[in-house]
Amino acid sequence: MNFFGDYHTHTIYSKKSYMPHYHANGTIEDNVVSAKSVGLKQIAITDHGFNHGFYGCSRKNLKSTKEEIVRIAQKHDITVLFGVEANFISLDGTIDVMDEDREYLDIVLCGYHKSARTKTIKDKFSIFWKNLFAKYFGTSKKLLEQNTQMVLNALEKNKIDVLTHLNSKMKCDVVKIAKKAAEKGTFIELNEKHCDFTKDEIKNMIEQTDVMFIVDSDAHSPNKIGWFPKVEHFIEENNIPKDRIANLGKIPKFLSLKK
Repeated sequence: MNFFGDYHTHTIYSKKSYMPHYHANGTIEDNVVSAKSVGLKQIAITDHGFNHGFYGCSRKNLKSTKEEIVRIAQKHDITVLFGVEANFISLDGTIDVMDEDREYLDIVLCGYHKSARTKTIKDKFSIFWKNLFAKYFGTSKKLLEQNTQMVLNALEKNKIDVLTHLNSKMKCDVVKIAKKAAEKGTFIELNEKHCDFTKDEIKNMIEQTDVMFIVDSDAHSPNKIGWFPKVEHFIEENNIPKDRIANLGKIPKFLSLKK
């Protein structure tokens, strides 16, 4: 399959100053060189959002990171988008990207990360602890509804380009979310590392909604960029129409980049 770009990649910027090691092991330039070497036309650098407890990027580096990305893109003659993989930090749909951050960002991805600092203690209990317990005891109908509503709230309140690894570590009603995502112009990610949809969920999302999917590596090392064997198999196995994949043979039309 001929994918135009990879829009979920991490670098050494995914690291808090107090952490002894990096979350990813490549620089921005390492990722860009790797993307070009495998024939991609675009790549996005999307390190973890500011409230990630261990590996979030820093707001103070936004301007310098943007400048570095522009320089590297010109040097290697490839489109490089600057993004962030934001976190859900409240049941009300708040994410850890503010309006002023978007001055530097081309796209915003968002996903559930268990280590994210939340808006309130109540949010921490509801978002993190309840879903941690669900890992061992199962997701109740009430928790499923809570998780689903949080994502719907986030889509309503924020311009989100991609929902990352949906259903991974936090179960949702993905069909309801897909309907809202289609309405808003948000892509649902088919993630090489965490593609956690059942056959019925994929079938229902395709048949009952107009949502578009996007294929990403979630690479934490440069040699994984543009490498999608598991997702390619998933696409074929589940008969996902090729025209429903935003970056397959074409440039994805990101919500944040629409004029």
